[in-house]
Amino acid sequence: MAQLKINGRSYFVDSEPDTPLLWVLRENLQLTGTKFGCGGGYCGCCTVHVNGEAMRSCRVRVGDVEDAIITTIEGLDPSSNHPVQQAWVE
Repeated sequence: MAQLKINGRSYFVDSEPDTPLLWVLRENLQLTGTKFGCGGGYCGCCTVHVNGEAMRSCRVRVGDVEDAIITTIEGLDPSSNHPVQQAWVE
């Protein structure tokens, strides 16, 4: 069982440490704003912030981010003009 800090909340997830973060976000936690694209970390559809750094969640393993602060698109303030939100608009 892993404890993850996502969008300011703590979650306990029952998954193997080598499970891609993307699948835990989408399937275990229903945070579907993070998308599956290529599965190889090239397209950027699955980008999340881990400790303030953009990372491809399809290439990040749950066991590697247990002590990290993770922010998905759902964790951004919709009234702010965050760079991630602006990139989607453009």
